[in-house]
Amino acid sequence: MKKSVLFGIFAIGIGLVSCDNDFDFPNPPGQSNPQEPIYDSANLTISSIVSGTINLDEANNSDTLVPLAEITASDSLVAGYELKFVGQMAATDAFSTPAEFPVELQETQLMANPDDLDAAFHEVMKTLDPASKETHIRYIAYAVEGSNYMRLGGENVYYCPMTATMSPFAPEFTIEEEYYIVGTCTNGTLDIDKAIKMTNSGISPYDDPSFSGMIEVSPDQAAGGYEWAIVPRSTIIAGSGIVIAPDADLADEKSGYLKDYTSLGTYGMINEASKFLLTVNLKPEDGLYSYDIAYAFDNLWTPGPANNWSAGASQMLYTNNYKNYQGYVHIDGEFKFTSAPDWDHTNFGFAEAGKLSTDGGAGNLNVTQNNEPFGNSLYWCTADIVALTYTTTPIESIAIIGDATVGGWSEETKMTPSEDLLTWTLKTTLTNGEFKFRANNDLNINLGGSLDNLTMDGANITAPVTGEVTITLDLSSLPYTATIK
Repeated sequence: MKKSVLFGIFAIGIGLVSCDNDFDFPNPPGQSNPQEPIYDSANLTISSIVSGTINLDEANNSDTLVPLAEITASDSLVAGYELKFVGQMAATDAFSTPAEFPVELQETQLMANPDDLDAAFHEVMKTLDPASKETHIRYIAYAVEGSNYMRLGGENVYYCPMTATMSPFAPEFTIEEEYYIVGTCTNGTLDIDKAIKMTNSGISPYDDPSFSGMIEVSPDQAAGGYEWAIVPRSTIIAGSGIVIAPDADLADEKSGYLKDYTSLGTYGMINEASKFLLTVNLKPEDGLYSYDIAYAFDNLWTPGPANNWSAGASQMLYTNNYKNYQGYVHIDGEFKFTSAPDWDHTNFGFAEAGKLSTDGGAGNLNVTQNNEPFGNSLYWCTADIVALTYTTTPIESIAIIGDATVGGWSEETKMTPSEDLLTWTLKTTLTNGEFKFRANNDLNINLGGSLDNLTMDGANITAPVTGEVTITLDLSSLPYTATIK
């Protein structure tokens, strides 16, 4: 079918609009001064021609447009008008926040530049990760004569909703999923069993390139100098490859920059006996990676008015990675995080809402700084001592839920708090099955695992007895525990 007979199909109820200036797709100006409808548009049909994954790198390297859809039927346009299209891409078929991209009509095919598709992909997927993902695409059609245009079908009409799996451009750098600390801990080898595995937030390392690992240096190791370097999993598995370490003359620095080496032999050095958290940003800047070595804390304490500013009498936050801390805390307005049950070590105070400062003169944290509705209450607190961020979530209720409870998994059974909000009790009936403790009628904050060691997001708890029971949950100290009698 020739292009000259494709310009057809036209929207019921939409007229021709005169605009003062030409416009560039995909962002034409809003229509105004509607005229009488001049087209009947029931016959424009467009079908997807995408099969398999669209590899934008391959299309870009071959300097070709990407064919997406084809016009399979249309009426003729009035002489002088052209048919033009704008594409919309979204992460879901709801198209709640789509990204628009230009579309070229070549003969019967709708085609797009791989650069435009890549930009739209990253905008809607909110990620720099190069992994392929399914996208949702649809098209807006216009009849255009110079600066006059008409959207076909009206503002709510879209053509050819389709899905397309898309592989975006490969980034200029590679970040692997796993990294390890080697050196003294591996006796200078690439031994994965002795290496210290680093962790990140769990999202794509392209979106969070920060990896951390805890190093415990003994007095003997400190006396001889504790050596460290970082390697990706591929290097350990292959037995050779990229090794990331500081310059030899900067080996003793607690922060700075790392660079790539092709073999083991250059290391950072720690000359102090303690626990340390090594954090590195593995997104290279000018070929270098920033790193920081800080003291690692087993817990954070929370002194404040609720405990007469006694860190030793306060609730503690626990950690699984020496970076992120969490736990229940009774807060009466103000408080601070401290790295020890005293004021002689690192104290974390207020920088701005949701942000921490280790400056000794920093003010107290205050739950009203995070716009919390309560002052004197129980809170679920989190702290990231690398990013220096924190959250405080007021606890309105704690309950049990599960198929072992009277409400099953659909209705929770609420517990009653003690005066200090740290002990919660419930008389109820348990049956064979499982349950969890949750806060605020939501599983976003929940405790599971074993009754003598309850943890956030722990496994469902199997009811140890059935019948009428009294359940007591103790949040006053770590580990959190519960008794069932």
